This record gives sequence, structure tokens and C-alpha cells, in this order.
Amino acid sequence: MKCGPRNLGRIPYRLEVSAGGQASLVEFERRLPAKDGDHLHLTLEDGRMLDCQVIDSSPYCSVVGDGPYPDRRTSER
Repeated sequence: MKCGPRNLGRIPYRLEVSAGGQASLVEFERRLPAKDGDHLHLTLEDGRMLDCQVIDSSPYCSVVGDGPYPDRRTSER
């Protein structure tokens, strides 16, 4: 997980999914070292990426977007 350029490491999480199948809320095992409103980039265990926003001083983040992200490689594999 990253907050801007800071790598926050691996933090256990639980993902809540809405009836439509979209991720809506992430609950972390502990409060994150981030401020209310900060945007985080979370890579899920299955490789998908989510953009999340910290909710006050709780261990919860709301999902505000998801991948796929544009490929950043400069050459083909």
C-alpha cells in the first residue's frame, strides 16, 4: 500500500463489496499512518489495484476508484 510516494508496507485488510460486485469499503487491521482524506493506492492479493480515501481516525477507507492502471513500461515484454 502506498500513500503518495510513501510505501506503507503490507497491512492486513478486509474488503466489503456492494451488491453490484464493486468494492466499496476497506477495513484495515489497524489504523493507518495517514491523515483523514489522504488517498491511498492499495494492491489487492489478487493483483487488482484500488484507490482509497482515509475516513477520519478509523481503520476504514472508502474505495474511490479502481484499476486497471495504464501500463508504465517503456518497452514491450
